[in-house]
Amino acid sequence: MRRFYQESWQGIPFTVFAHISFFHLAEPRFYAVFYEELFRRYKDWDDLPSVWRTNKNRDAKWLADRLRARKGKSGPLRALSIGSGVGYMEKVLLDEMPELELHVNEPSTVGMKWLRRHIPAERIYIGLPSACLPPDVHYDMIYLSAVDYGVNTQEMEHLLGQLRAQLAPGGETVCLSASLLEEESCIGSLVNTLKIIIRGVLHCMGIRRQQFWGWRRTRKEYHRLFLQAGFDNIADGRLDDDFDTYWIRGD
Repeated sequence: MRRFYQESWQGIPFTVFAHISFFHLAEPRFYAVFYEELFRRYKDWDDLPSVWRTNKNRDAKWLADRLRARKGKSGPLRALSIGSGVGYMEKVLLDEMPELELHVNEPSTVGMKWLRRHIPAERIYIGLPSACLPPDVHYDMIYLSAVDYGVNTQEMEHLLGQLRAQLAPGGETVCLSASLLEEESCIGSLVNTLKIIIRGVLHCMGIRRQQFWGWRRTRKEYHRLFLQAGFDNIADGRLDDDFDTYWIRGD
């Protein structure tokens, strides 16, 4: 596992709206202020960077195809998005499958501004999944898209275990990661450590301010998380998008 850092997101430099910490993860307040700035600059999903939207479209349609493969089951298909963010993938998923009963979870209400137009309030859960998800509702698919990087290993294992308990029979949990760490040599690891030290010095000197954004994990580490959370039939691969998104799933 390796730390990584960000200076901007969705074309918005962090220095314009928030105090940046090189040593501490971005907290809910950081994201709340970020979304306030995003909604000030952008009025709808179509205003977001086109390359980002194109790739998220592909990812959402891949999820839709997996859900369509379950259409033989009785009753409506039900899915849950953990960490929906600005909600663009969820909008695409509903465009692809209007009949889908989609539920969403976010730590803060701020990012839900656009998505509230498309999802009933009773299917929106605000807060940590352990505290806000109804225990008697089960899902054919639970997915996390670019969420894992901000969750440490112990919390991620606990979260995956909780989500597994909320799967319907035959359901699956899918993690889409934009932060896969390729296996590296000891020399590569040393070089990366030196780079982090240099980044820290530049940050403290005010030359290049960077926010501690989360962790990159290797494929082995993702498999270990799913195994320790109790999943079966674990599989993984890469999506056909320009981000080379990594996916891993389990029953």
